[in-house]
Amino acid sequence: MKRTLFAVLILLLVHLGSNSQTVNLRLNSNRSSEAGSGLVMPYIFYAAAFINPMIVFEDKKVFFGLTKEITFGKFPYGRISFEYSYIFRSYNTSHLRFSYNYDIILEAGDFVAFTASPGLGYFTDTRNKGWFAQGSVGAILPFGGFIAAAPYLRYRHTFIKEKLKTDIDDVSLGMAFMIYF
Repeated sequence: MKRTLFAVLILLLVHLGSNSQTVNLRLNSNRSSEAGSGLVMPYIFYAAAFINPMIVFEDKKVFFGLTKEITFGKFPYGRISFEYSYIFRSYNTSHLRFSYNYDIILEAGDFVAFTASPGLGYFTDTRNKGWFAQGSVGAILPFGGFIAAAPYLRYRHTFIKEKLKTDIDDVSLGMAFMIYF
C-alpha cells in the first residue's frame, strides 16, 4: 500500500511537471507603488508571523499543535519548504519537515492565484524518521517584488520508517511565507 501510494504520487508529479504552465502570476507586480509602499510591510510581517494551527493523529490519539512554514521557490518549477511544528504533549513535541511542493495553478488573476499543491518530504522528531506525502489547496498572494503569502488547507500522511511505530496524519490550516526567485 505504501509503495503504491508513493508510486502514484511520483507519477502525478512527473505528469504535472511535463505539462507546461503559461500562467502569468505577477509576483513582480507594482501594487506597492499604487497603494503606497508603506502598506506592504505590515502584510509581509503578518504572513511571516502567523503561526498555523494543526491537528495531529498518532497512536489512535489526537493532539493539537502549532506550525510555521517558510518556503523558497521558482515559479513554475515548484518550491522547497522548511517547517517546524510544536505538538502539545509530553513526548516528541517537535516535528521538523523538509519538502518539495509543486503548485498547480487552478485560476490566476492580477493579485491572487488559487492553487492545488501535491508534495513529498522528509520528517523527523529526533526519535522517529520518515517521509510524507501531502496535498493542499490554497492561494498565492504576492506582495510585490519576490515575496508572497500562501494561505492553505493541508492534509499530510507521514510514513514512519520503524515498523513498530505508527504513521502520523495531520491537518493544518494556515499561511506560509513564500520567497520566489
